[in-house]
Amino acid sequence: ESTGSNDSVVGGKGGKMMRKVTEKCMEFNALSALFGTASICNNATVSQTDGVPMGQPTEMALLIGSAKANIDDPRPMYHRLQEIPFSSDRKRMEVKCRPVGGAHTCTAFTLSARRHS
Repeated sequence: ESTGSNDSVVGGKGGKMMRKVTEKCMEFNALSALFGTASICNNATVSQTDGVPMGQPTEMALLIGSAKANIDDPRPMYHRLQEIPFSSDRKRMEVKCRPVGGAHTCTAFTLSARRHS
């Protein structure tokens, strides 16, 4: 039995199961961070009455993907202070937010569409 940097226990059938659970948690954490930022940098909405998304197709797709991954929309937890809209030249959108809880710290979220060569 040994422990790795991701705190998974390895050894026997139980170790194999723990590794799979830890890998799934790591995948969920990565998806949660991705969809959380994509939601904050998003102006689309989903109707509370009939669940119909409204907005630009890419932004709607990100909200739908987030919902299908069972990731809560973090937007209600932040006050949006500033938005630098997505542009094809910059290939990113930036949003500056402050937590609703009254903390005076600001966080900047960036959603980027970098093109790799």
